[in-house]
Amino acid sequence: MVRIVVILMTVKLEEYIRERAFGLGFGAVGFAEVSPSRSTEAFREWLANKYCAGMHYLERHAALRSDPRNLAPQARSMIVVGARYPFEQTGCAISNFARGADYHPVLKEKLAQLAGSIAGKCGAENIGPICVDSDPLPEREWAVRAGIGWIGRQGSVVSPEMGCCFFLGELLLNIKVEHSPEITNQCGDCDLCLKACPTGVIMPENQLDARRCVSYLTIEHRGEINPEISAAFGNTVFGCDRCTSVCPWNRRGNAPIMPEFNIATGAVFSLEKLSALDNIGFKKQFQKTPVERMSFERFSRNVGIAIRNTKK
Repeated sequence: MVRIVVILMTVKLEEYIRERAFGLGFGAVGFAEVSPSRSTEAFREWLANKYCAGMHYLERHAALRSDPRNLAPQARSMIVVGARYPFEQTGCAISNFARGADYHPVLKEKLAQLAGSIAGKCGAENIGPICVDSDPLPEREWAVRAGIGWIGRQGSVVSPEMGCCFFLGELLLNIKVEHSPEITNQCGDCDLCLKACPTGVIMPENQLDARRCVSYLTIEHRGEINPEISAAFGNTVFGCDRCTSVCPWNRRGNAPIMPEFNIATGAVFSLEKLSALDNIGFKKQFQKTPVERMSFERFSRNVGIAIRNTKK
C-alpha cells in the first residue's frame, strides 16, 4: 500500500510541474535522471579539433560538464524546459532569437517561479540550482534525455512541439521523479539545414566548426573576420537563423511562442538605421536584448561587413 501511495504522489508531482511550466509559457517540459554525461568524450574530441574557435571558456569548464552533480552534488533529477521563439525568416539583420527580450533573465525568472511552486509541494530543501545557457551543462544532451527532442544534423535539438527555434533551461531537484521517455531521431533523409548553411560549418556526427559559423563569428569572435567567410554573411549583423528556420518541424510544432520573444510586431532593423547608431544609441536600442551583450566595436564591424555585402 505504501509503495502505491508513493507512486501516485510522484505522478501527481510531475503532472503539477508540467501544468505550472506550461502556465508560465514554456512549450515543452521533460524530466531526466541525473547521472554522468554521455557526451563527454565527443565534447573532448570537438575541443581537440579546435572547433570551439575562441570559446576557450568551454575548455576551462569541460570537467564540470561531465556530471551535473559537479554543480549540485545532491541532485537526483533534472527538469528541462523549452521556450519557443519565432522561426519565420524575415531577412532582418538581427536574428529572431535576439530581437525579443534577453532570454537569460526571462527563463531564470520563470524557472525561479516554477521552483517556488515545486518547493511548496516537496520542500525548499529539495530544490537545486537553475541553469540557463551560460552554466557548464551540456543542455542539448539533457534535453534529449528529458524527452524534449533529438539532435538534428545542424547540432540543435529538434522538438515535435517546438521545431528547433527555442531556448533551453534546466532546474535540478534533490528528489527522484520519473524520467521522460527519449524520442527517436526523426530527421530521416532531410538535409535542408546542411544546404542552408552558407559557410559549411556542419560536420559529421551533428558537430559544428565554430570557426566558420556565422552566429559565432558575428556574436563572439573578436577582431577581423576572414573576408572569404564574411562574404557569405549577407546582411547578417547578429546571429544566424539559416539552419534552424528551414527545419520542417518548425511548422509542424504547435507549441506557443513565449510572449517575451514574440517579435511578430517588433522592429525590423534596416542596415541604414543600424549604421547610424553610435555607442549610446546602440545601448539604448538593444537594452535588455541579447544584442546588448556584444561590444559596440563588434557591432560596428558587422554592420560594415553587411553593408559591403549588400553592395556587391
